[in-house]
Amino acid sequence: MILPTVLLALVAVCAHSALSEVAHSTNSYLSTADRLRLKSILESGFQLEDVSTVYYAVSGYKLLGEAVPKTDAICKYLIKSNGENITPETALYLASTWKAIGGCQEFPASAVTKILTNVVQKDTSTLSDLYFAISGLTALSQKVPAARIDKLVKLIQAALRKDDSLWNLGYTFHIAADLGTPAAFAFDRIEDAVVQADEVNGQYLQFEGGLSITSFLINGILKLSTSLKKKPSLNFQQTVKFSNYLLSRRSVQTAKGVTNLLSALTTLAVDSSEKPICVTLADGGIVISNQQPLVTVKVCDILGQALPTVPKVVANSATRVGDDVVILSNENLQSSTSDKTLFTMNLMNVKPDRGFYKVSITASSVTNTITVKVLSEAILDYLEIGTGDADQTTQPKLTRVNTESPSSKLDHKIEADSQQKLVMRFLLRDSSNKKPMRVHQAFVRLTSASASTNKRGHEIFFVAEPDAAHVYKFDMPVGTAAANFGYQSGEYNMELIIGDAVISNPFRFNIGTVTLKFPELSSTEVGEKSASYKQKPNVYTTKPEIKHMFREPERRPPAFVSNLFTGLCLAPVLLLLILWARLGINISNFPLSLSAITFHIGLGGIFVLFGIFWLKLNMFVTLRYLLGFGVVTFLAGNKMLSQIAHRHKSQR
Repeated sequence: MILPTVLLALVAVCAHSALSEVAHSTNSYLSTADRLRLKSILESGFQLEDVSTVYYAVSGYKLLGEAVPKTDAICKYLIKSNGENITPETALYLASTWKAIGGCQEFPASAVTKILTNVVQKDTSTLSDLYFAISGLTALSQKVPAARIDKLVKLIQAALRKDDSLWNLGYTFHIAADLGTPAAFAFDRIEDAVVQADEVNGQYLQFEGGLSITSFLINGILKLSTSLKKKPSLNFQQTVKFSNYLLSRRSVQTAKGVTNLLSALTTLAVDSSEKPICVTLADGGIVISNQQPLVTVKVCDILGQALPTVPKVVANSATRVGDDVVILSNENLQSSTSDKTLFTMNLMNVKPDRGFYKVSITASSVTNTITVKVLSEAILDYLEIGTGDADQTTQPKLTRVNTESPSSKLDHKIEADSQQKLVMRFLLRDSSNKKPMRVHQAFVRLTSASASTNKRGHEIFFVAEPDAAHVYKFDMPVGTAAANFGYQSGEYNMELIIGDAVISNPFRFNIGTVTLKFPELSSTEVGEKSASYKQKPNVYTTKPEIKHMFREPERRPPAFVSNLFTGLCLAPVLLLLILWARLGINISNFPLSLSAITFHIGLGGIFVLFGIFWLKLNMFVTLRYLLGFGVVTFLAGNKMLSQIAHRHKSQR
């Protein structure tokens, strides 16, 4: 029984290893160009127009490692902005900015401390005010009174029971990080916050609300974890996905957004227990060719800095896109001597065919897949051109053109009339393996040789198609193509244009000059042609405005018919009045009760509703109103009839 048990254990371990999630790297990092752009956005904060903007500008410069300019002017502005009626938020901005710039000796820190302490002492302070106050005191190196800490913890817990929104959880994490162990209860709420993050495309994690709340919560979670010296319930892949989201927001345009972005990225790169790593192509390294054979990979943290120790970087595999052919495996990349973040590999050593390749790279136990493009040089192996009969009764006579030099061309002119066709054959080869190749773009360009600078001649493009042997063919029946040239016979310069995404030398080859003789136009065709040319200048002129045309109303009947129909509709009412006059109306028997009055009012309302339905309402609206009138009228009528029956019974 021992052997089967061991086998089952091994199978379980293997299955767990196969199904375990691969640790991936981030998609990108904060590059030097990103830093320069973010720095330019922060510069607007030094205009000293708003305390919060100054705070974000100074904090952003500190996070970028830049020296804060105009510190004396900022110090004077802080002193000027200080007052007795400032809010806790403004007090936090003043205290944090003062701490960041340093050397502002005249700043009244005691006055700001008094304002923040008053907020802490109030039992009615909100979580946001407590966050501003306690963070401000921490910036001023002041501690919350020990006798007040237990009361604050109870206030925070009570506030969370009423509203545990993401912002309140973020305030709680920051406050608890400053209070320390007495507020350790907040650590258990980290998982409640993380599970509310939204995942996008399996690559990004963010909190509803965008960059501000995401940055605020990440800073609070890691700040609290560092304060309590505990590992948060935030695994490595979640950290990577949060980093991917933050890096996708590098296009922020405000000083506040820049500071939120930089603070969260710095926190993840420095304070996270499992720091995210970026494995990506270095700038401009996507194209590989014989002239540039190296695949250059950048391995760094999300701030673009080198890792503490130089990692071992391995290319697990390189697979061609399209047919999944593996061209290499387990290839070690060499570290650059000048830059510790760069690693290189010579991909051309395995002589890959042209195309796109996905390369799986592993560095420091994280993996990422990069895509490179291998280029090859296209060689024009041969080119033949000539003429043949349009009805293909005889084989075309072809002349080979010297293709060794791009300046080579036909040494004589080729003439073709309307009974012939222009024929060209050519073959392209890959310079690396000498195999025939196909390209995405193979055009034949014909331009009028008689065109001058003042008069533009005809320019026509044709597509050359390859056959099964990769030989490109171009056949142009002169008579059929005459309309494309406007029936203008004469000399035309012929040129071959070759292009492709995976060749390093797209080129234009001048074939030579051909003389084309098109058939003469008949008088009818000349007229149609001139008419079509006259219409072309008017194609882009302003068209008349299109106005909506309502359908004309149906013809109304004569007035006599309308009046007669109205009279017939009112005839029952007239008959009712006549019968009432003959029989007599006993109004004295009308019961003066609420039910009787309600019944008759409801009945009259139903008749009025029918009239309005006939004039303007639709069936559905009428039925909705009729339901209300009908229920009230039915109940009132039932009550009225019960009262009449009861009265008659009592009279007997």
